[in-house]
Amino acid sequence: MPELPEVQGYKVYIDSTSLHQPIKAFECRDNRLLKVAKSEFEKALLGAELTATKRIGKYLFLETTGQKILVMHFGMTGRPNYYKDVEDRPKFGHIVLTFENGFHFAFENKRKFGWWNLIDSIEDYKKEHDLSDDARDLSFELFAASLSTRKTHIKKIIMDQSVAAGVGNWMADEILYQAQIHPKTKVEDMDESALRKVFDAMKEVIEVAIKHDAHYDDFPKNYLMHFREKGGTCYHTGGPIEKIKLGGRATYFSPEWQKL
Repeated sequence: MPELPEVQGYKVYIDSTSLHQPIKAFECRDNRLLKVAKSEFEKALLGAELTATKRIGKYLFLETTGQKILVMHFGMTGRPNYYKDVEDRPKFGHIVLTFENGFHFAFENKRKFGWWNLIDSIEDYKKEHDLSDDARDLSFELFAASLSTRKTHIKKIIMDQSVAAGVGNWMADEILYQAQIHPKTKVEDMDESALRKVFDAMKEVIEVAIKHDAHYDDFPKNYLMHFREKGGTCYHTGGPIEKIKLGGRATYFSPEWQKL
């Protein structure tokens, strides 16, 4: 699933290809991918231009020259694709914008968990969906305040989009591995020093992932992603990586490195 680093890459891609071009056509093969009627998208987008993008967590907001803001969520397999020739339309490009310059923007969405929406205000949407500040921009004070009344394990909390918007499953595992914190650690048992370790690791993992365009093979050698599998070998201890379920999600950690 595209998480914060992947969606940041999509933002950069769209910024460099698809802004400030009048839209002359809108096509959607499956209206279930649209949160409002197709006619509303046609009304909002035809003749308009995409002018700027803003990412909050896994959500990408595209401002337009019209009155509406386009929201994209990439689901499990979504990604953007900018191309010229009609025959180059990707197989799973279920939503396509055509620009006056003859190029096209396809929203690839193989498993159809991604979607588009139209909204009036990013701030209102953020409040309505209980999104925190983007994890990349989040301050330690807001992060710590969000955890102050929580009574569950740290992994579940840092995946909560109202705490750290954009952090998903693999990122949570990596953050806790880098912080040397067991995923089952109860938040109420963590002092400020431990919270700071998680926060600093979150910031580091985000920047590393963005720097390498979320290409895991390019991550530093001590990153869990290189051996994130049951029976993998911990970089620090040489011990085995274990897999458990927390909150219904597969969780990988090193019990010798991340002691409970």
